[in-house]
Amino acid sequence: MPLRQSRCFVLRTHRVAEADLVAVLFSADLGKVRGWVRGARRPRSRFGNSLGVGNEVEAGWFERETRELVRVDRCEVVVSALPLLRHPVRGAALRYLSQLMETFALEREPQPGLFRLLVACRDALLAERPPALVTAYAEAWVLRFAGLYPRPGRCACGARFDQGGARYFAAGPVFACPGCARGRAEPDASLSGATLAALADFWRMGPGQVAAPSDAEAELFEFHGRLAFAAAERPLRARSVLEAMLRPAASPSA
Repeated sequence: MPLRQSRCFVLRTHRVAEADLVAVLFSADLGKVRGWVRGARRPRSRFGNSLGVGNEVEAGWFERETRELVRVDRCEVVVSALPLLRHPVRGAALRYLSQLMETFALEREPQPGLFRLLVACRDALLAERPPALVTAYAEAWVLRFAGLYPRPGRCACGARFDQGGARYFAAGPVFACPGCARGRAEPDASLSGATLAALADFWRMGPGQVAAPSDAEAELFEFHGRLAFAAAERPLRARSVLEAMLRPAASPSA
């Protein structure tokens, strides 16, 4: 049983047996790994609080080819999620990013780009960047890595989208200019020129540098939430929690 070691994010844990946990870990070089952690719930466990969701840790485990679960032997915190979890909205955003990665990361497949994305988005939240914008950024890149993001370029007629915006039709999927959208079924989403300009920045800037007007931020947050839900083909509960927490903050009366 060889010992493997890797820098990981703790994406999720659930209780098993009397005092154990199963942890879902995401490693840059080893992909998504599920491990049994014996004694993790005991009061004086050597794992302490290292297995908190959102923590970046240095983990080691033993594995056998015939077993799906590895046996986690050690776990040490590199970057704690606690500063974010103390802030309700940023903590909810981090929990959702963890669920997003668990949903789309591949089992036992190296995905260094996805790992770097999670690190960058976590750091952006620590730097107090807007949670809705960081979330929309993460969703765009997760879907792009999965080959599921319909990036807008130009309309089929050759028109640019920077003036009148674009209409998105999930059947395709395809973006169309307002002129070409006439006579078609109701679009699944409409994105303004300002929103598409902000989206263009997503592909060339990190989540700590991107910025967007409040209307564009709200459009991207809603649009990417729809895309992620459709791609996951199942409810993303942490996304719903984050949406509910952001709604009052976006209200003029808040």
